[in-house]
Amino acid sequence: MLKTKILVFLMSILPLWMSAQNCAQPMTQAQFKQQLNQLALQPNDQAKMQFVKTFLPNSCLLSAQIRDMAIVFAGDYYRFEFCKKASRRNYDPKNFYDVYDAFTKLSNAIRLYDFVNRPEINSDPVPPEPSNWYPDLSYPMPGVYNGVKGCSLPLADKDFEFIVKPVLVQQNDASRRSEAMRLIAAGNCFSMGQLMKLATLMELESNRLAFMKEAFMKIYDMENFSYGTEVFSHIPYRNEWIAYCTPIVKPVINTPPPAPVCEVSAEEFAGIKTSINNVSVNSTKVTLAKQIISTKKCFTVKQLAGIIQLFSVESSRLEIALYSYDYCINTGDYYQLTESLSTTSSKNKLLEFIQSK
Repeated sequence: MLKTKILVFLMSILPLWMSAQNCAQPMTQAQFKQQLNQLALQPNDQAKMQFVKTFLPNSCLLSAQIRDMAIVFAGDYYRFEFCKKASRRNYDPKNFYDVYDAFTKLSNAIRLYDFVNRPEINSDPVPPEPSNWYPDLSYPMPGVYNGVKGCSLPLADKDFEFIVKPVLVQQNDASRRSEAMRLIAAGNCFSMGQLMKLATLMELESNRLAFMKEAFMKIYDMENFSYGTEVFSHIPYRNEWIAYCTPIVKPVINTPPPAPVCEVSAEEFAGIKTSINNVSVNSTKVTLAKQIISTKKCFTVKQLAGIIQLFSVESSRLEIALYSYDYCINTGDYYQLTESLSTTSSKNKLLEFIQSK
């Protein structure tokens, strides 16, 4: 976080914004902890934002509570959207500078500062454009992909950003889907990550699902279809997407060949740790770790603990621990991964997950 830099900057320019309090009594600490825990359990930032909408209009939050909830979001874009809404339900606006510490980029903290201190900006119905137009999800990277392919070679990210501009300017789900399918019909090859980004432009999850089904056969890295569940907050849509893709990519074989010996050698594991550790951006680091784990499949609990220790963010450690269960060869010892987690709440979540398995 940019705590020192942001606070020094904001305290030097902070005006006396004396707006009336939007609520009379802040949420109790017990109520806040309950809502914070529920927020942390949501699978992605979009689902977190939907959850926030269920309680925020009738709640009153301290600045420190807004900050702690904002930190739960994985990306600055959704942090900004949450803080913008929460600023209208803030009990102690004079302490709102605490909230700026939740952001990873100074520019986003300044954008929020502008929003809460300049009333004329509040009337602007157009939200500020994030550094990327798509949400911060775990997008698969096709560069190391060797599975079933629906097209020859995906567009480079720069070419993708240019070619999808006609989709971005459409005003409704139907026109966005139509324009996106026109690009695919024209012979452009998209990766699963690029398909996910296009799907997030559609507001209704039913429309996202229909679009992804229609485009799936023309996607480069088809075996990365499980990542597509990230664009859905509702479990039925996730299940339907998996049920649709699985028989296409992995048809049932009546007489499967004998399973090979399942293991990751010490030499391979050393290379895996080096590759993950060389990535500095946390979200990309999580994506790479998941992709390697799901590709190699055969990790011991001890090896998974070594991968988890490469992450400094507790939420990422827990995310990897929950994700890796199906790729562990000695799940009977999986409880030992609690030693790789720092907080009691994370340990409890992992133990509850293991019990459900």
